[in-house]
Amino acid sequence: MTLIDAIYIHNSGGKVLLEILIKKILKTNLNSFFFLFDSRLEKSLISNIDPNSFKILKASEYNRAIFYRNKYRKFYHYFCFANVPPPIQLNKPVTIYFHNDLILDSKNSGVGFLKRFKFQIKKKYIYFNNNKNYHWVVQTSLMMKKLSNEFKINPKKIYVLPFFNELVSFFERPVIKNTFLYVANYSPHKNHEKLIKAFQEVAFKTDKKIILKLTLEEKQFDLLIQKTNYFTSNFLLINLGILTKDALLKSYQEANFFIYPSLKESFGLPLVEAAIFSGYILASDLDYIHEVVIPSLTFNPYNKSEIASVILKVLNLKKVKESKLKVSNKIDDLLTHITNYV
Repeated sequence: MTLIDAIYIHNSGGKVLLEILIKKILKTNLNSFFFLFDSRLEKSLISNIDPNSFKILKASEYNRAIFYRNKYRKFYHYFCFANVPPPIQLNKPVTIYFHNDLILDSKNSGVGFLKRFKFQIKKKYIYFNNNKNYHWVVQTSLMMKKLSNEFKINPKKIYVLPFFNELVSFFERPVIKNTFLYVANYSPHKNHEKLIKAFQEVAFKTDKKIILKLTLEEKQFDLLIQKTNYFTSNFLLINLGILTKDALLKSYQEANFFIYPSLKESFGLPLVEAAIFSGYILASDLDYIHEVVIPSLTFNPYNKSEIASVILKVLNLKKVKESKLKVSNKIDDLLTHITNYV
């Protein structure tokens, strides 16, 4: 039996990935898997799982360690889904799914000192709890190189297996002219403030009405408004809130452009979704972007005026190059890797 250890996964991209994995596993022999869930995770995500096939814990290494010591003999393969190796050394097959680039390097990410310090502590903890026999899974070749360099891991022990939803839309939605969509939660490295200020700069330089749609919690959006001194004029800023999957698909289809100014990502699931539905992606000219998509246009995400310049450019272009997806869905390969030990 394989343990899927999802402690610490309860929001953002990690939650989306976990939901995809759960749905895929439910289509297989569920008796071969046991889940360890974070108490903060929405209960609706696990409602279809047999109660005898999972346990919910308050997230901590202490609680993880107790569980591992008590259940050591029950599992043959341990799949740690939240970047962190097992809290005790194991002489059994272990795979760690690593998907947080901020742990490896949080410089130039906009993250505050205290948060960077916590990432450093976590990085050291992961390093000391690693075992040369453990396997790792990442989402891009870039992350494989970073992980190998930072933790001195043999590249042969690291597998590049990105996965995501194979999105299909049944909606016919008219594209709203000059509409930009940014799908991201609120965090300093997501670069929302600079993006809004760039749009404000654009509004001074064009008479066209421009719309930027965000997907933030209401409190986060209100805070952002205060920080950026947002004004209306010909620039309309709309917060769509936390969207359901169907609502998100509609938003992708309505948007003229998808914009992604994030400073740091291990993958960027919205990039994949945007490449499928939006067609035109304007993104940070950073390595992680070029690992996942071929964007229509890129900009320096650290420079407000350069972001504004690219926005103005697409507003005036008669034809924009379509973006392309560079990665493929490896969910079946990932499941094969996990079940090889069942």
